Amino acid sequence: MALDPASGPPGRLSRARDAARVLPLAGFFLLLPPVIAPFAAPADVLGVPLVVVYLGAVWLGLVAVAALLARVLAPPPARPEAPPPRD
Repeated sequence: MALDPASGPPGRLSRARDAARVLPLAGFFLLLPPVIAPFAAPADVLGVPLVVVYLGAVWLGLVAVAALLARVLAPPPARPEAPPPRD
């Protein structure tokens, strides 16, 4: 089976590239003050302020999605050339 990412389902590589372009915008949006403001309430989750939990979850989610996209978009490993057969 070929290791070429383009040999997968049609458009898979294109969708991954589009997602990689949108990911920073999504992160920017999720870290805007109007989005964070509802989480700045005086509430705790296991003793940790809710806003800290939100920021950590957003950061972890962005890192995880970026790692998955990096795997999909990485070029396939180079195959070593076989030495010519000896007679």
